[in-house]
Amino acid sequence: MSMDDLANKLSERGIPQSSRMAILSYIFDHILDKGDSENKKSVTSSNKTPSVSGTESYGNVYSALSSIGQLSPGHPLIQQIQQGTDIKDPEVATQYTQQAISVMKDHADQHPEKMHSIFQSLHLRKIGKNKDLDEDGSFLHDGYDTF
Repeated sequence: MSMDDLANKLSERGIPQSSRMAILSYIFDHILDKGDSENKKSVTSSNKTPSVSGTESYGNVYSALSSIGQLSPGHPLIQQIQQGTDIKDPEVATQYTQQAISVMKDHADQHPEKMHSIFQSLHLRKIGKNKDLDEDGSFLHDGYDTF
């Protein structure tokens, strides 16, 4: 399952198409940021270097999703979603986010390896492992398709 597949699952929950991918992205970023800060804390306190993949803290994606905790309009994730989408009502943003997390947890429970794969690829993209690739996956930049 890909991000697009997860977004399509959100359509069954009544979440508008214009907000689906953004909500998923903010949830993933929230978990990745939390994992990165926890990795930095453990590295600092133990003098160990972080892993290459940086995904050990996301090994159990279901737990990572559960660690978001109780959502409310004042939760930082909800505030990010409101600022980054056209959802202005904090109650609606909270409801949509809870529904998205529920869909993600269901998928993580049924297909943990696929969700871990999504997290890993997003994490690698976030830390810049693919910074030399264009959005289409090519090495060509600035619209130049020939040498």
